[in-house]
Amino acid sequence: MAFNYNNLLHIPERSLLEKRLTKAFFLKNFNLSAAEKKLVNSGIESMHWLASIKPSTANIPAHIEADYKYEEIQIMVCTVPDNKLKELAEKCMILFQKYIPYQMLVIVEDANEFIINVCDKRINKNEPTKRTIERYFITNSLSKLYKNSHSEGFYKVLSFSHINKTNLKLLYKSYIQAVVQYQAAILTGYYQLRSNARTEEDMQHLAAIEELEKDIVSLSSQIKKTSQLNEKVQLNVQIKNKRDKIEALKQMLITNGE
Repeated sequence: MAFNYNNLLHIPERSLLEKRLTKAFFLKNFNLSAAEKKLVNSGIESMHWLASIKPSTANIPAHIEADYKYEEIQIMVCTVPDNKLKELAEKCMILFQKYIPYQMLVIVEDANEFIINVCDKRINKNEPTKRTIERYFITNSLSKLYKNSHSEGFYKVLSFSHINKTNLKLLYKSYIQAVVQYQAAILTGYYQLRSNARTEEDMQHLAAIEELEKDIVSLSSQIKKTSQLNEKVQLNVQIKNKRDKIEALKQMLITNGE
């Protein structure tokens, strides 16, 4: 039996679509690369258009700016083969977000787990019908079979009754907030609902942690390659400094100040 994501999102019935999205939709309507065609034909098992949140179905005003349009929020589910989620999830998210110009919440799933993605999507000035992705926000794998304190907190703020419905921009930002705070909770052990301003700070902290972790991987690789003791010591000192910075950033994520 298919997993019912609306048990988490609680989208009002008027905004539900529950429509199958065919592979031909991507193959015929977009100029896909060879890798993208292979993904659609061989990597994706099925696609489901769960909901379309827009003024006419949700009574929530659109919001249009010079660089951004929040006219509709599309929610789609992409199913990949079992044990292929980690391999294919990011590719599927990029495919959906790249070619569909609306703001989107994309769920990629296999039989037992799923990953949720949202992103900042800006109007392409050279081709106004297209969008430029500024940044992706992606959860780690979430189990369909069990919950923990982090996922329970995450699902609570994803619920339609808890998100900001002032306009479609703030609604979509609520989804981004939820994902960012879930990412923070994985690192800190605490799920905390933040203001928009504080979420922006946390996004910067998470990005800095990600870069520091990449640096540590690179330095660790250098240690394995060198035979000089002094160089190994210096590299280990750099790794410790970066780990200390990561811990300091985690403490900033934990603090309650807005």
